[in-house]
Amino acid sequence: MSQRLFFFIAVLTIIIGLLGLTGVFTFNQTTVEDTSTPTFQVAQLQSPMKKGELLKRNNVRYFNVSEQEALEKGITHNTTLKIVSGTIATQDLSNTVFLSQSDFITPNDKGYIEAAIKTGMTPYSFRLKSRDFLGSGVAVGDYIDVLVLTSDEQNIGETGRVSAIQSFRTLSVSPLLHRVKILAIEEEDDSRDLSLPITIELAREQIGKMVIARRIGVIEVIKSLNQSETGAGLNADTHDVLPNFKSVTEIRGQNKAYN
Repeated sequence: MSQRLFFFIAVLTIIIGLLGLTGVFTFNQTTVEDTSTPTFQVAQLQSPMKKGELLKRNNVRYFNVSEQEALEKGITHNTTLKIVSGTIATQDLSNTVFLSQSDFITPNDKGYIEAAIKTGMTPYSFRLKSRDFLGSGVAVGDYIDVLVLTSDEQNIGETGRVSAIQSFRTLSVSPLLHRVKILAIEEEDDSRDLSLPITIELAREQIGKMVIARRIGVIEVIKSLNQSETGAGLNADTHDVLPNFKSVTEIRGQNKAYN
């Protein structure tokens, strides 16, 4: 009886060993995820952009893709876009392509004005007599309203003989251009020069207005808040500041009368 039991145990042991070698019995093993596969950070737009459109930080999303996928798209390193004020697209961009820095151009880059200006528009450069407007948050890519200060009694523009205003009797301010785009603001090293060169985007019919306004009046600019606004409410004259000022003098016989 003991020999039979010994023989049975021996045969069972052999069978179990054979089954183990053939892989019938497997042991639970923790699968170790392969983390050695390299990935690249890439960037895409949340929504498509047109050429010349301003790039906003919230319109860019970053995520990782495999090295193979990145290389297939021409990406050879991690992408981190440099976004400064006034950064625009150099071409139409969809929200499915992987972005690179060459898809955008900044105000300090050569060729910025050509990329920023719309078809049919013309860049127009002039100098402002004050840097104060920069303090209101105006930057390249923003839109401004252009005002002109004039006088019926004196040429206070660039062609006037005297730069100082001699009389404020007939001074008036009126809107000249509404919502024009700033293409460039050129900072200069000479801190003694209070004027500042800027370039704006104008239609050809607007250029004539600017030329005349600069010759006969003083140009001022303010930031446009939204597209629906107009120049309404920006008109003013001396009476609006000095309600009791007698601006018109009439000669009646030997006497002077103020109106």
